[in-house]
Amino acid sequence: YMPLGVALPKLAATRGHGAEVVLHGHNVDEALAEAQRYAEESGAVFVHPFDNPDIIAGQGTLGLEILEQIPHVDTIVMGVGGGGLLAGV
Repeated sequence: YMPLGVALPKLAATRGHGAEVVLHGHNVDEALAEAQRYAEESGAVFVHPFDNPDIIAGQGTLGLEILEQIPHVDTIVMGVGGGGLLAGV
């Protein structure tokens, strides 16, 4: 589930990985609410894309890779969308 205004490269990349994408709502919150509604109705499992301990732990592997490659790193600059990547690193 993605909002109607999702960036076209993100939409194409997601579909390119074989995902079925449902466009719904005008923002991420509306898309997530629809995804949760669908999961409850259908019995599907809803996994929040950034506010989920397993997702954050998985994103943390990036921090480990940075430390392996640059053990004495002082600063990491990164974008903050939903915050999952930042929380993990």
